[in-house]
Amino acid sequence: MEHAQRARLTRSVEEACLNGWPALREAVFDGWLLRFADGYTRRANSVHLLSSGTCDPHEKIRSCETAYSAQGLPTIFCVSSMMQSTIGPALDGRGYGPPEDETRVLYRSFADGLPSIGEVELTERLPGAEWLRTIARLQGQRADAQEIHRRILESLAVPAVFAAIPVAPGRLGAVAFGAVHDRIVCVNSVATDPDFRRQGHAQRVISAILAWAQDRCGAKGACVPVVAGNAPAVALYEGLGFGTEAYRYHYRRHAL
Repeated sequence: MEHAQRARLTRSVEEACLNGWPALREAVFDGWLLRFADGYTRRANSVHLLSSGTCDPHEKIRSCETAYSAQGLPTIFCVSSMMQSTIGPALDGRGYGPPEDETRVLYRSFADGLPSIGEVELTERLPGAEWLRTIARLQGQRADAQEIHRRILESLAVPAVFAAIPVAPGRLGAVAFGAVHDRIVCVNSVATDPDFRRQGHAQRVISAILAWAQDRCGAKGACVPVVAGNAPAVALYEGLGFGTEAYRYHYRRHAL
């Protein structure tokens, strides 16, 4: 892949990840995107560097700290591999902690076809109550987190689908959702009930999302963020064809 094509793909994947997990409030500051979601998930409560901008980075960091403090939140930077050299030294100088949770953003093209799927329940645009109850149970969400999670999903401004596999009346064996931007579907919130693991349910919900994105939205590829140290998850996605690493990111937290 040529450099220009790779850069275009990386940018589209980054945008798909941002649009696939929206914040409740956002502010743009000289190429930096400040995201706020009442503290639920670092991804929606951190500064994302879309470009270097033109202002002094040290002054910008201080302004970000003021903005997050006003929201009652810690200041966290999401530092991508594209921007590490730009912001890393400045964060070091402001006393930010070491990198947290190195994450790989994996990509696969649909050019070589998609894996086959079994029966999967799909709901477009917004999740059903059982989907929300299941993800809350599997992720151990408290009541306040459940409410913020629901509001984040309601904030999706791109086409989305929620996949689930019923295994018993009122019980889902696996859930996930996908959101499409620029013909790339970002896969999120993949979770399997511990009682139904190793039965292929995760592969089926992901495959159903990919097929839906291709058929309904004309998607040409898919991306998924996965913690680099989570070997089983990396193996799952690589087994489904996510063989290209678009970029990496980690978090840097302000030492209060």
